[in-house]
Amino acid sequence: MYQIIKQSDVSFFFTDVIKISKYLTPLFAFLFFVDYLKREGQRGIDIALKLVKFSYIVLIGNVFLKYVGLGYPMYEYGNIGSKGYIYAGNEISALLVILSAIIAFELWRKGEKLKYFLFWALTFFAGLTIGSKTGSFGVLLIFLLIPLKRPSFKLNFKRVFFFVISLFALIPAAIYFAWVFIRDTDLFIRLQYFYGKKDFLTFLLSNRNVFFKHAYDNYLQHYNFIEKIIGIGQANYELLNNGEIVEIDMADILFSLGIMGLIYLALVNTYLVIQAIRFSKNNRFIYSKFVLLMILALFGISATAGHVYSSGMIAVFMGLLFSLMYFKKSENLGIENIMK
Repeated sequence: MYQIIKQSDVSFFFTDVIKISKYLTPLFAFLFFVDYLKREGQRGIDIALKLVKFSYIVLIGNVFLKYVGLGYPMYEYGNIGSKGYIYAGNEISALLVILSAIIAFELWRKGEKLKYFLFWALTFFAGLTIGSKTGSFGVLLIFLLIPLKRPSFKLNFKRVFFFVISLFALIPAAIYFAWVFIRDTDLFIRLQYFYGKKDFLTFLLSNRNVFFKHAYDNYLQHYNFIEKIIGIGQANYELLNNGEIVEIDMADILFSLGIMGLIYLALVNTYLVIQAIRFSKNNRFIYSKFVLLMILALFGISATAGHVYSSGMIAVFMGLLFSLMYFKKSENLGIENIMK
């Protein structure tokens, strides 16, 4: 409303409403699934897991279309990566992490270790096919951390053994496979070019630090006091920066929705972390430690690769993921849903 009054123009309004709805959808989805799983009990969680598995198949099915000559590459220049027929290519990697993590946790929780590692291999290969660092190493990290549940100072032989095997066998093998996979592709040529032209941090962040500096300079120079507090909206933010955004969620929220936008994001994440920590103290909340891990992991992805909190495609599954921590395992009746 402030921008409409200031500019006497409403052309940007529809674009801003769409973007704001993407930021709000994870919260709405979370509230929906908490209520749904509370009402439906075990049947609800079974249906939710079927939804996740079906969506995973659709996702990697699109990614693997590359190998039969169908779909579109991730990047317009060169035959680099694959996104199949999914339009929002930048959101695929984080979605792969979320869907695969939920399925992997279920496999590990049920003791299906062989399926867990085979699923890890399939998902890691899908991440490499996508052609993004998030898709590959995000999956590698999450699958390594799931067996831990959360850090512990207690000596546990199984955990020590898993870490030894991971550090000295699985991780080097995965990195070597990734190297063999990309070294003869256009992706390797692209990485070589940017590594030679940029410093290591710029290479690692794919130029996001450069975009941030430019956007931050505009924030200091062109935003008045009110706009620094409430933002200027997505359309005006992109217009001011020649169509470029930082692609780091916290930065894009600050420059489009101001300090109030960051406060909203901080409050939601703080609430989720507090709830997950509170539930994790009781082993009967079987998903709480996993959800805490994923909250922190997704926050890390959003701070480096972006396209997490602002993704309409990810939003529903993120809400579903966070709602899982409210499940409490009954001592006598299996799983029952109790809202605290």
